[in-house]
Parts: sequence; structure tokens; C-alpha cells
Amino acid sequence: MRSLIVTLFLTGLFSCNSGNKAEPGTSASAPEKQAIPDFNVALNFINDYTKFCTNAGQRPTEAEWIKQNSWLTDNFKDRYRDLLDSAQKKDPELGLGSDPIFDAQDFPEKGFSILKADTLSGYVTVAGNDWKDFELVLKVEQENNKWLVDGAGVINIPDNKRAKR
Repeated sequence: MRSLIVTLFLTGLFSCNSGNKAEPGTSASAPEKQAIPDFNVALNFINDYTKFCTNAGQRPTEAEWIKQNSWLTDNFKDRYRDLLDSAQKKDPELGLGSDPIFDAQDFPEKGFSILKADTLSGYVTVAGNDWKDFELVLKVEQENNKWLVDGAGVINIPDNKRAKR
């Protein structure tokens, strides 16, 4: 009798999990989001942007470079464009007066390294390779199963998250 009860208990226990498994060849409802943000996307973006800003040769405008950049969310691109348009309307000669991505007028010319990252919020702080005290906060977000930069400097970064200047 005791073995019958144990057998029934174990059969019931194992059968509870069987309904949750997808059969091979079939897909589950929706692809799961990658749990850990890819902060290298932010690092690659800011280092490429640094190279772009230090290269004085023939190049597209900054706005065009941002528009074409595949590491940025559409939201980032829209906010960037809105910020520049607004600043241009307020002061046609000066415009913004600083770089909104670096959140400064000057920046480390030898690129950045990751200083710290928050996997829960998607915020990553980078520091200048040749200017260690220069810190910058970026934010990554998953869009269409791909990690992209959704914030940098003053763009989509709340005041309380921005690097101190």
C-alpha cells in the first residue's frame, strides 16, 4: 500500500511539469528578452562617436551621423533631433552650446572604458581612457531582440542619473 501511494505521488508530481514544455520544432509563445544587457553596444557607440568627433576630415554632419547610426534606438534619434531643433530656435548662432551626448564641451579624445554597469536598469557609466575623471552615463534598451543605446549625456538620461560635472 505504501509503495502504491509513493508511486501515485511521484507520478502526479512529474506530470505537473509536463504541460509547460514546448515540443521540439514548435516555438514558445514569444521570444524571451535577454536578461543581461549588452553594455558593449554602449561602449562601441561612444567610442565610435568619439572617433567621429575627433576626425576633422570630410564627414557627414553630426545629425546625419546620428540618424544613420544602427546602435541607437529611434527614440534616441528623435530626442536628439528635437533637442537640436529647440536649441537652434532659441539661439540660432550658438545653438546648444555643448555636445548633448558628451554632456560637455570637451571630451576624452582617446575613448572610454566601462566603469560600472547596472544590469537591472540598463545604465552604464563609462570613464575616459585619457581623462579618468570624465564620466558619462549611457542607457541600453532591448528593441526587436537587439540591444541598442537609448540614452547618453543629456539625451534620455534623467538629471539624477547623469554624471556630475
